[in-house]
Formats: sequence, C-alpha cells, structure tokens
Amino acid sequence: MSVPDVPAGGDVEGPLGAAARLLVSDADRGRFADVIGDAFAEGRLTRDEYEDRLSTTMAARTVADLVPVLEGLPPAAAASALAPLVGHIRPTPAPQAPSAAAHWWPPEGSALSTSGVVAIFGGASRKGAWVVPPQLTAFAMFGGVELDLTRATFGQAESEITAVAIMGGVEITVPDGMTVHVDGVGIFGGFDQKAEGPGEAGAPSLRVRGAALFGGVEVKRKPRTPPLGGPARPELT
Repeated sequence: MSVPDVPAGGDVEGPLGAAARLLVSDADRGRFADVIGDAFAEGRLTRDEYEDRLSTTMAARTVADLVPVLEGLPPAAAASALAPLVGHIRPTPAPQAPSAAAHWWPPEGSALSTSGVVAIFGGASRKGAWVVPPQLTAFAMFGGVELDLTRATFGQAESEITAVAIMGGVEITVPDGMTVHVDGVGIFGGFDQKAEGPGEAGAPSLRVRGAALFGGVEVKRKPRTPPLGGPARPELT
C-alpha cells in the first residue's frame, strides 16, 4: 500500500476528495481548537503559531480549511480531531434483500463475529469461514489488520466496515460478485478504492469507510470461495 504525495502549497483538496467540501460546525471548530491548544501547552507550537492556527480554525468553513492547522502534530492527536468528520459523503443505498444465492448467507441461528479487530504495534487478522456482522471496526496503529471475506457469510444484506489506519495498514479482501462502496479518506496516506463496484443479483453489499493517516487502507477483490456445510469457526491470529 503506497502513500500518495501531498500536493505542494498545502492543497488538501486532492487527498481529501469530496470530504474536503464538507461544511464544519462550531463543535468541529472547538474540537480542533482543543487539539492545537494542547499542542501549545506541550510546547509543540510557539505562541505566534498557536494564534495563527486558532484564527484559521475559527474562520474555517470546510474540512479543507481545517486540515492545515494539524500540520506537524502527532498522528493520534490529528486523528482524534478528524475522526468525527470521516464518512457522511455518500447516501446509503436502499437495502438489498437476500436471494436464492444461499452461499452468501449463514444458516439460521449462526452467531455473528465480534465487531472489532484491533492491531497496535502488531498484527491481527480475520479469515476463513466466519459471519460478518452488520458493523465491523478495523483499527491499525503502528501495525496491520487483515480481513479476508472470500469465505465469509453475511449476517444481513448490507454490512459496513470502518477502517482506520494510523501509521499502519488495513487490508480488506472482498469476494468477486459482491457490491462494494468505498467512502474512505486518505490524509497524508492512501485509501485504495479500486475494488469499488456493483455485484451480482442477490449478493450482499459492503460499504467501507474510514481514514488513513500516515498509513494505508487497501480494498481488493479475489474469487469467492463458498463455505462448505455452513460457516465454521473463524480463523483469528
């Protein structure tokens, strides 16, 4: 997963895409003001730098206006300011009902997998035959998360994965035939959208959203391997 170059001159519109035009609220400005205030208190910013960034924050109208005030701050602090602004770019499509493609759906009564996979200074993965829950969070910080959905079944017609990579990487492998939407934002990082596209009739849909900050999120496709005899215990490492 590669990290794209940031355009010269502080142009964040390219890396942020549509999210750059999202209007910010007073609560968003206050959250950014708190982050740069903490940076000033820690000695990371001079008084002039703090006052300049605070003025920029209070005058900001869009996400693109706010992002430059985070320049040079620790990734975790920047992520805490940006996290509430991730997503909300595309409307959610109408739910798809399960169809005769029974291999996508678990037997009645099957237990959903846990809703979080976290890797901090290490690695974590979920693969094999497992049941994808409606909401799943993958968080990687100075580490890597691997999610393989090619043998998974799905608890409902629509699932959503929130992927956040900070100085780390998240790799999501989705099966051919599945509808995939990607709403991620790469900020000094990469959020790969090449796997996005429609699937076959009756297949479930997956929405991947989140952020990559000095890291990368990759969404890729592989052929589907239907589980035999229903879902087995997921392989966790």
